[in-house]
Amino acid sequence: MAEVEVSAPANVSAGFFDMGFELVKGESAEGKYEILGDDMQVLTLELAPDQVMISEPGTMLTMSDGVETEVVCDNCCARQCGGEPPINVSYTNSGTETGFVGFTPNVPAKILPMSLDAYPNGMNAQSGAYMSSIGQVTPGFSLDCNPMTACCAGMGCCRQKLTGDGVAFLNATGTVIKKSLSDGEVLVVDTQSLVAWDAGVGLGVQATGGMCVACFGGEGCCNTTLKGPGDVWIQSMNLSKMKRSLGVVITMKGGGGGAPVDHESMVR
Repeated sequence: MAEVEVSAPANVSAGFFDMGFELVKGESAEGKYEILGDDMQVLTLELAPDQVMISEPGTMLTMSDGVETEVVCDNCCARQCGGEPPINVSYTNSGTETGFVGFTPNVPAKILPMSLDAYPNGMNAQSGAYMSSIGQVTPGFSLDCNPMTACCAGMGCCRQKLTGDGVAFLNATGTVIKKSLSDGEVLVVDTQSLVAWDAGVGLGVQATGGMCVACFGGEGCCNTTLKGPGDVWIQSMNLSKMKRSLGVVITMKGGGGGAPVDHESMVR
């Protein structure tokens, strides 16, 4: 029987990555933090004595005995305008030895570390993307007064903005890719897929196409455009799209407040 020669599979993604895209992984920083798992990840950090970590309510997974917690209310209005809870929680190592903390997102998401040292103008992000931070990081908002981008770019008129010189940890769902835009380069993305972008990148909109495309193409009437220079991060499955695909709607029975007593009391 004649042997059949099988050619090696072509690297079809090579051209994609040659255009400046890169696959973003939750890489760890030796001696600073470590990100565990492939999805729905865990962030672990060592805390030196008196070192402080800030995180959203509900994200703490584990911590050492000497770590003390306290609510943080400063800058609460700006945080809430950026899609964050008005109150965060600080974790301070009050002991004399190195301690640890572990955090996990409040949604099924990956954890993206963002070193703000590399972005002196700050970092813009989708509403609610911020999870926690170490060092001097200030979650706030930036106001978009352009009616076109405020209504059609998918980010709203109040966009989350992160400034400082520490490391911010963001939530993102699905596979995340990063693109470094050169000066004047324009990238078109789905309005719900943008996670974060350098504050120096220009945000805009463009029509998806004609009337038939807008009505039946699944992208709506507008796509989001990003004009370099700067870095942008894109996710394959945003949280609202994930909820729609699962088709699960949770409503509460009865007129009283609070959570139901058991899962049978929920209508799914």
